Amino acid sequence: MNCRAELEKKFSGRLRVDPQFDRQIVSYQGNKNLPGLRWMKYKEGFSKALVERFIKEKSPSDLLDPFSGLGTAPLVASGQGVNATGIEIMPVGVLAATGIAHAANGLDKEEFHAVGMDLLRRVSRRKKAGSSYRFPHVGITEKAFPEKTEKDIAKAREFIDQVDDSPMHDMLNLACMSILESVSFTRKDGQYLRWDYRSGRALRSHVDLGEVQDFADALENRLRETEDNIDEVKNAFGSRYPRFLSGSCLELLRGLPDESVDLVVTSPPYANRYDYTRTYALELAWLGLDKAGFSDLRQKMLTATVENKSKLEWLDSLYADGLDNARAMYDRQGALNEIIGILNENRENLSNQNIIRLIEGYFFEMAVVVSEMSRILRPGGGVIMVNDNVQYHGEEIPVDFILSDFAEKSGMVCRNIRALPRGKGNSSQQMAIYGRREIRKCVYEWVKE
Repeated sequence: MNCRAELEKKFSGRLRVDPQFDRQIVSYQGNKNLPGLRWMKYKEGFSKALVERFIKEKSPSDLLDPFSGLGTAPLVASGQGVNATGIEIMPVGVLAATGIAHAANGLDKEEFHAVGMDLLRRVSRRKKAGSSYRFPHVGITEKAFPEKTEKDIAKAREFIDQVDDSPMHDMLNLACMSILESVSFTRKDGQYLRWDYRSGRALRSHVDLGEVQDFADALENRLRETEDNIDEVKNAFGSRYPRFLSGSCLELLRGLPDESVDLVVTSPPYANRYDYTRTYALELAWLGLDKAGFSDLRQKMLTATVENKSKLEWLDSLYADGLDNARAMYDRQGALNEIIGILNENRENLSNQNIIRLIEGYFFEMAVVVSEMSRILRPGGGVIMVNDNVQYHGEEIPVDFILSDFAEKSGMVCRNIRALPRGKGNSSQQMAIYGRREIRKCVYEWVKE
């Protein structure tokens, strides 16, 4: 019996299709109409309903999300009186989560209205902003905005820079950042930005993305929506401030105490080649990342793109001898080694040979994360994880089984793996060669007994 078959035999009895889980509950779709969570279009996450379900089931006193994205898990937990921590490396998510937390915990509605009106008046005035406040473009964002919008953005940035109150500064910063796509010649499309022909960039095809909103109009609508939502946001998330840690969980988990958390609810990046620094290029540039900042962020994120380099040397410097368990789990994972061997044999036929490095990096780093989550869980505590399986060169990688094997080798027990009734189709390129194959999308539950 090959290694993948052995792994499937080990976990197939715990794999079941759960009709209660659908794409809406395990993705941003379930949040897109909810006050606060809809302010920033941030697709990488799960729904408020998913978090509520497991908080009700587990009754934790301390919750952690090491890949917290928009902050859904810590925000929901804090709103129910749970001590909650979110770790997120993407500054876009950190700002959005912090802004929602401000709105839920003490932001003065009348003051926000007054300062928002002052911002709109500044944007509407003819007086230009200082040249240092122009949008800090990087190569991927050049020509993203009409010239009038460029001027309005500069005026808004100048105004926000002079706001000393930290929560108010964050709220205004979030409001402006959240409308950038709607006032630009770009739209998010998977891991890329689609460009409108009106941008003036050299494009392969003539694409018309429709209306490009006026900056002042879009900002006014967002400020009004935010103000109208504040009371509902306070009701939903207002009880205590969550703690948000900005940076890589590979580094920050190391600083959390042993047995300090009852429940982890998380969804790591998938091993699917998506580069979120491209998807959120406008927002990251707004927050001040230059070309070097983009590159540094991309490298420090969990390896999920073909551009990531090995983090082994960096992790060795962080963990010293603390990597022994993760290294042993990774080295002895037969199914994973089998898949990497097959990909190496077909290296010349891969669409990108760095896919192999991606898979190696992803699973080694996730071995580190899983090992650390087990360390910080209290006995009886659990992990809820949303993730997708992936496929390369016709080889499906059972991410659910491999990570669950890591969990069990770290001192946890895989209680169940709940699969969505409908999985995700493989890419059009692979479909043309190997036919349509549905790839599992699952919610794992691990318990430290």
